[in-house]
Amino acid sequence: MTLNRRHFLGASGAFMTLAACGSGSNTPAAASRQMDKIGIQTYTLREAMGEDFVGTFQMIKDVGYDYVELNGRNFMDRPPSELRTLLDDIGLPAPITHVDYDSLATRPEEVAGVCNVLGCDYAILPWINDDQRGLDDYKAHAEMMNRAAEAMKPAGVKVGYHNHQFEFFDLGDGQQGMDILLAETDPDLVTFELDLFWAALTGKDIPALFKANPGRFKMCHVKDLAGDASPYRTSVDFPTIVQALMVNVGQGELPFESYFAENEISGMEYFIAEHDNPPRPFKESVQTSYDAMKAMRF
Repeated sequence: MTLNRRHFLGASGAFMTLAACGSGSNTPAAASRQMDKIGIQTYTLREAMGEDFVGTFQMIKDVGYDYVELNGRNFMDRPPSELRTLLDDIGLPAPITHVDYDSLATRPEEVAGVCNVLGCDYAILPWINDDQRGLDDYKAHAEMMNRAAEAMKPAGVKVGYHNHQFEFFDLGDGQQGMDILLAETDPDLVTFELDLFWAALTGKDIPALFKANPGRFKMCHVKDLAGDASPYRTSVDFPTIVQALMVNVGQGELPFESYFAENEISGMEYFIAEHDNPPRPFKESVQTSYDAMKAMRF
């Protein structure tokens, strides 16, 4: 996800249970494990949906994806109940929804109500503005998410956080925003959706991140990186980074299987393909990512 998604983003569907795969072992048994169900973030197909909304969802289903993670573009002009009916008819649940900061901070009960209409289990905060990324800001964000999660708990909706690269920037004395969010959110209330592309872009040791924070990463965005990331380690020029480095899953260099070998440590259950600017034809792009993810063994 990129910086233009700052409004309420939503999704829903029946709860999707994914196999908890991998143990970090290099034994044949560990290497035979795979994803039980695979999702896609529909931001990937925003252009296609602008041309054929219903047909794009059907295409996602036809490719083989088991569920979708929706964004606000998908239901901005239609009631959540209408979107839920459409998804039910196609057979594409959406277990995770993204919500904007203001909605989560000021109207958590309302967000939970929308999630209940949609049948959504998780509400994820996908973005913080560039003037909200200081040390004290991250502490305030953690406090807000804890508070929102408490308010949404009676409705059965859980809260999470989706990263970009800036959460891994050094704020001084080796402190990072991601470390603050992980340390100061309640593990019983707040989970994390790790975007593997943006984390890897910064040079983060992802298996080490999992081991330092066991059970905190319930979901991930699976998006691939090809090329030399070093010139972009501290950049926030999203369009340039995407154009230079982001590719369909399986066409890049990220060692996904080594990440997913740590699933029993990380807590990973939801695997969601995404590409911020996929090449056309779109069906071929999302098929490439699906096939690569389906073939992974860890």
